[in-house]
Amino acid sequence: MAMQLRKTLKSFFKRGAKPTESQFAQWLDACLLQGEDGIAKRSTGLEITQNLKISGSLIVEGTFWLAEQTQTASLHTKATQTNGVPNGAVFLYHGQSIPLGYGLCDGKDGRPLLNTPPGGADHLHYIIKLP
Repeated sequence: MAMQLRKTLKSFFKRGAKPTESQFAQWLDACLLQGEDGIAKRSTGLEITQNLKISGSLIVEGTFWLAEQTQTASLHTKATQTNGVPNGAVFLYHGQSIPLGYGLCDGKDGRPLLNTPPGGADHLHYIIKLP
């Protein structure tokens, strides 16, 4: 619906016509307004201040912080975050090589045997934090 509203509004401006108040209001309602809709754009990136639901895939290319407060990307906090993961914590991981300090949940050497969800992407594994 938003794409159709966008095309309709653009067509008005191309013709030099004006949309009705109702059409313009529909278009505004279909738009995301950063402050009102809980999105803050900062020099460090976007901050979502309301709940976020992802219905599709989430691919993280970078650091994914599991913390209650914002972390910085300094080496000190990276080391703290890495060392703060408790031994035995299990994660669903996407990648070709398993990170240092983790093992594959393949049922070997005392690790649990966990199968990835059916229909999952290639290189999707359950990994466990090793002691």
